[in-house]
Amino acid sequence: MKRDFVATVILDGESKIRETSDGYLVANPRIARTGIQLYSGAEVGRPDLKEVRVYRPEEEVFHVDAISSLAHKPVTDEHPQSQVDATNWRELAVGHLGGDVMRDGEFVRVPLVLMDADAIKEVRDGKTQLSVGYSALLVWGDGTTAKGEKYDATQTEIRANHVAITRAARGGSKLSMGDRSNKERKMATRSFVVDGITVEMEERDMQVVERRINNLSSELSAAQSELTGLRSSSQTELATSRTETANAVGQVQTKDAEIATLKQQLADAKLKPQDLDKLVAERSQTLAKAKTLVGDALVVEGKTDAEIRRQVVDAKLGEQAKGWNDDMVAASFNTLTATVTLDSGDKQNTNDFQRLGLALRNSGTDPVSKSYKEYEDGLANRWKTAGVRQ
Repeated sequence: MKRDFVATVILDGESKIRETSDGYLVANPRIARTGIQLYSGAEVGRPDLKEVRVYRPEEEVFHVDAISSLAHKPVTDEHPQSQVDATNWRELAVGHLGGDVMRDGEFVRVPLVLMDADAIKEVRDGKTQLSVGYSALLVWGDGTTAKGEKYDATQTEIRANHVAITRAARGGSKLSMGDRSNKERKMATRSFVVDGITVEMEERDMQVVERRINNLSSELSAAQSELTGLRSSSQTELATSRTETANAVGQVQTKDAEIATLKQQLADAKLKPQDLDKLVAERSQTLAKAKTLVGDALVVEGKTDAEIRRQVVDAKLGEQAKGWNDDMVAASFNTLTATVTLDSGDKQNTNDFQRLGLALRNSGTDPVSKSYKEYEDGLANRWKTAGVRQ
């Protein structure tokens, strides 16, 4: 069933403030209106929301019960921390409302008497706007008004508790005490639109709001510049990381190539059995020829072929061969032993040397084999250090 609400009464002109002989201020101001009002999420129990658009439909604002709840309510200087009741009205009230509450278009008007001297002074100084303190049931749900304004929730069961004098009423500057006096100039107002909602404020208050908006715009610009700088820095760091990764990959590939080359060199340098036999035969002949020329003075143990040849050349040429390199010594040795003919005993010794070399090669104790074994091991293990990934 449709709920009853009061009929519309349009008053001619604005209600003026007048002063009684006792110094009280009397007016018949607008104190509430229909439409959308803005609340922070925390004010309506939704701290997760920054802002909530609350719709106050006329059937709720002008409902008989809502209108009746305004009659004879106390007037306060700003909203108190708690509801006004019989226990605290003496400390909080600076005046009171009358009982002839009426509808004025989209507004609610009610007679008001302001009795406190300090509050009266504040009104004369410009604190003239009015805000109703009330309780209500909030019904959540998106919607759009007949004027095309979107909202998030609807107020129902509105019940007034007090009316506060304030500098900026949530319902706008039209909720005001009216003209201050015939001797005072009415302050200029200006309207602006925020998210499709028209807001009217006194010029002084508008300047404060605009200054705050400009500050917020500057802060936003600074934050955007900082974000741009961070993005640029991140992109630079990413490019550097990619370059370092590419360089590391290149180094690994270079090491892989070095390892493959070393392995091939190792395979190429590995002695074949016939090569080792040839080395043993040559060493046996070198020993036999050297023995023929220097006899028992020849030192064989632990000596290389080059060192054995140098012993022979030094024995035959003395100081004349001092400072010769291995190639010069080898040429001189070949010349000295060119006429040396190995007898059967020497040949037998050579054959014995060859057999001994074969046996030593097989046993792994032959100095030549040992040397080449060490050389092969060196080549085989070089890749372990050359191939370390950096």
